Amino acid sequence: MSEPEQEPPTVEARAPEASTPAVETRLRRGIRYSHRTGLYVSLVVAIATIVFLILLIAQNTRRVKLDYVFGNTQARLVWLVIISAITGWVLGIVTAFLIRRRTRWRGPT
Repeated sequence: MSEPEQEPPTVEARAPEASTPAVETRLRRGIRYSHRTGLYVSLVVAIATIVFLILLIAQNTRRVKLDYVFGNTQARLVWLVIISAITGWVLGIVTAFLIRRRTRWRGPT
């Protein structure tokens, strides 16, 4: 009535291949460390941008006169520079989007 005991399956152990040792090449090491290098480069660029913006604000605090077609006003020069930069950036993104949308392949109709 009792079943015979079965032996647990055995796993054959493989001997480690000692023919060639694993040597990391210079290229593989560079690829492995490239992510960390990219993070450091991004950090340096971010810090340089912040320093540049602080210097831009500090050097351009004087008021300038703006002449429009039907009037004039005064504003700080730093605000003109920042608003112009943001406007140019947004217009660049919109232009790239429109060009990509109009040149996209539409497939057979």
